[in-house]
Amino acid sequence: MEQEVQRYCDKLRRYYTEGDKLVQYPQKRPMRILALARIAGRFEEGRQYTEREVNEVIKSAIAFSDVEMVRRELFEYKFLDRCRDGSAYWAGEKWRETYSDYIEVQ
Repeated sequence: MEQEVQRYCDKLRRYYTEGDKLVQYPQKRPMRILALARIAGRFEEGRQYTEREVNEVIKSAIAFSDVEMVRRELFEYKFLDRCRDGSAYWAGEKWRETYSDYIEVQ
């Protein structure tokens, strides 16, 4: 698995600008997880964020306009948790454990 993840990491580098912004959202799940983990790493653990703050963090990490899709994916892949009404977001508790195979290779 480690070699496969390394290949995806290498391919993913082409998806970033020199300013370290994601230019295109990856289609393949492993590359998507790697890209989302990179974005999720920008959120402080133990801190709550408003939706607007989450959007700002995402905007600082991507060079395309679909912030809402990235926010949904961060939640669906459990990188972020949120209140049911969307009034507060925070870093998911176990995403680093869940995706440790991906993160260790990065």
